[in-house]
This record gives sequence, structure tokens and C-alpha cells, in this order.
Amino acid sequence: MKPLALFLLLCAGLIAQDQTATTGQPPDKDRRYIVDDENFEKDAGKKVDQLAKEGLLKNYSDLAKTAPKSHPVTPIAPVSTRPLSPTELADVLRHSTVAMGLRYQEPHSRKWHFMIGATGFAVAPGVVSTSLHVMTIDSGMMRDAQAVAITEEGKVYPITEILAASDRADTALVSAPGLNLPALPLRGGVLPGEQVWCMSHPDGFAYMFTSGQVARISRDRYDDKHQPALHVEVTAEYCPGSSGGAVTDAAGNVVAQVSSINNYDGFTSGNGKAVYGIVSARTCTAAEEMMALTAAGGNEPIPMPTPPHRKRPRAPKPQQGELPSASPSSKER
Repeated sequence: MKPLALFLLLCAGLIAQDQTATTGQPPDKDRRYIVDDENFEKDAGKKVDQLAKEGLLKNYSDLAKTAPKSHPVTPIAPVSTRPLSPTELADVLRHSTVAMGLRYQEPHSRKWHFMIGATGFAVAPGVVSTSLHVMTIDSGMMRDAQAVAITEEGKVYPITEILAASDRADTALVSAPGLNLPALPLRGGVLPGEQVWCMSHPDGFAYMFTSGQVARISRDRYDDKHQPALHVEVTAEYCPGSSGGAVTDAAGNVVAQVSSINNYDGFTSGNGKAVYGIVSARTCTAAEEMMALTAAGGNEPIPMPTPPHRKRPRAPKPQQGELPSASPSSKER
């Protein structure tokens, strides 16, 4: 081999060795986070079964019964002021986002099953924020259920306590001991027109990153006995499985949390003709409601697996187990 060619070959080898030494990966390895949805859920299910055998999972009904009447202060991360590029933001949100899994028992056969059905994100060490309806059991589908938080690496942490909750605003802080992910800051005061991003698990597609803008700010009265909840409607895409996902600004501050989809698909006019059109209002719980749960205060009553009759009944849960859509005449979770 000619001396010059040998010299160039040796240089190339040294560069490759240097890249491997500094990154821990071969230079040709894909460094992107690539999701294998089937294995992600299957592996989590195996770990959940093992936790169940060890007696480390807690039933939702027990969590609801033992939920405290008041909640203490939960220290939260300071608001960030440094905008991130979309690729940087996707990484930041992924590192702080968990999939919410449910191990549940069928009402009739009493067979146990597992599914990833929702989303949550870290707000403090061992504390996850999610939608309260994620933790609410549909007695027609589940006899009881046990919730877990699953990280991007596939680590599984049992949910052991409901720390703070608002049924009115459909949000909750839950305890996942040992889960130590970077906490996302909470930021109130978001305005219509602001660009936002969402990290969630829609319909089993883990770690989906979408963007849109704030469409409006609204209030929705749960019933005559409760104060109206503050909501943020967004155009960022999500669907069942996304409930509890963080909706953030460019700096990674959570301005809202995925709650529901309200579908409008047309009506019948006065002359009997059908008028068609499809509009989906994606309604999120405003960060102000979550921030209220991080301050000291009282918890609202938490629904039991078979909730009492309400003047305004909840919409039935879809197959995914959460995030029902509403009819044109109603807006229900």
C-alpha cells in the first residue's frame, strides 16, 4: 500500500476511535430516539406483572379512599426564559414525560390486562402531573386498576398515592416514588396566538411531539356547586392516550395539560336539511389549575370506581380508557 493511502487510512481509524471514545457509540450508530411501540408496551407489561407478583402495585379504589383531604406545598421548578429550538424542546419534554399504564381486571372474567392509556409529566422528584380522569376507573370496563408511570427508557414506577386532585379541573398530582426525572416548570398567563408544543402518547404512539397555537382561553363550569375551571384550547394535535400530556411554550414551560376533545360534526337546520362540518376543540387544563395544586390547600372529593349519580353525567370512556370526546351539545371529559 502506498504511504499516503496508508496514512489516510490510519487517520480515519483514529477519528472513528476518538468519536467512539467521546460518545460511547460507533460513529455510524443512529443517535435518534426511535420508538418501537409494540415492544415498549410489551416490555412494560412484563415489568408490571412482576411488580404485581411482588405486591408493589396499589388499586385505584384504595388510592381514592386514602387520598388526603388537603395537600401540602409541592416545590416546583422556576420558569425558564430561554427559548429552545423544536428539536431541543422535543428532547427536553421527552426526558420529563412518562406513559401512564394501567393493569386492570375485567369486570366479568376477572382476567388481568395491561395497556398504556395516557400521559403524565414530572413536576417534582417522585411527583407526576396527569389528568384526574386517567386515574378514574370505568366500572363497565374495569373492576379495578393499578396505575404505573413508564419512562422513555422503559423503567416502570408504581403510582402509590394521589397527592392533590381537582375533579372540577380534571387534574391531579400523583406519587411515583423513585421517579427522578427533570421537572417541567409551570407557567400561567398564556395568551391566544402563542405557539405551543405537546408531548404525549396518542392511541399508543409513544412520545408523539406536535405543535400548534393557543386558540382561546375559556372557563367551563362543572356544575352549579363548583367554580368554573380555567381552560386553554389549542390547535396542537392529540387524541385518546394524550390525556395528562404537557402543552408547553418554546422554553419548555407547561402552560396547559391535555384534558379532552370536543367534537362538532354538524346539525340539522330548520328546514330539515343536514349541515355538515367537523370541528375539534382540543381543551386543556390551564397551568393555573395545576399550580393551585402545588400550593397548600384542600382536595376536592375524588371519584370512586362507581361514582354517584351526577346532574351532569360524564361521557363514557372509549376503548383506550381515557379522553372521551363530547357531542355537539355537550362538553364532557
